[in-house]
Amino acid sequence: MESIKLKAMLVCLLCTVVVSVKAQTFAEWFSQKKTQIKYLTQQIAALEQYGAYIKQGYAISQNGLGSIGGYIKGEYGLHNDYYTSLKTVNPAVKGSSKADSIMSYAAQIPVRFDHLKNLTGLDQDNRKYIASVKAKVLDECNKDLSELQLIMTNGDAQMTDDERIKRLNDIDERMKDKYAFTLSFCSQVRTLLLQRQQELNDVNTLKQQYGIN
Repeated sequence: MESIKLKAMLVCLLCTVVVSVKAQTFAEWFSQKKTQIKYLTQQIAALEQYGAYIKQGYAISQNGLGSIGGYIKGEYGLHNDYYTSLKTVNPAVKGSSKADSIMSYAAQIPVRFDHLKNLTGLDQDNRKYIASVKAKVLDECNKDLSELQLIMTNGDAQMTDDERIKRLNDIDERMKDKYAFTLSFCSQVRTLLLQRQQELNDVNTLKQQYGIN
């Protein structure tokens, strides 16, 4: 591109000289020959130098842009590697005993509720109430298990190891609370049934003692 510009400028300059020559006599032209040649030589040298500067500047700009592009690409690569690492679960986190603890509690909770089904003395209203409590607890368990899967699966969430460990600990505590609640609730149901059964036994005993039908 720059060589074409240089040639075009030379052609224009030579055309100017030709037009000037036609307007002059041969005598005048010959008398000015040395001056014209010297002038043309200077112009050509200046144009060549100008072309060299343009080429040099173009080369510098290209190299400079290449360096900037390389830097940006390198920075992007570093950031991309960092964010990718945040989506990768550290084996130490994945192998944490807390995950097994959470899964174990989650598996035992519905079993504890199911044991209540075999209890005698529960009327329909009581069974409905127990079923609603069970559904609520299991719904909360499912939320915790979904979060557990999120933080323990590669590519699902961008978190540091510390963030994953903290959330893992939080899930573990919540699941322990739900398990403790389940044990307490099931125990209270059994206690109430025993109390009711004892009260019925006492009433029947009194009836027998006093001959009441």
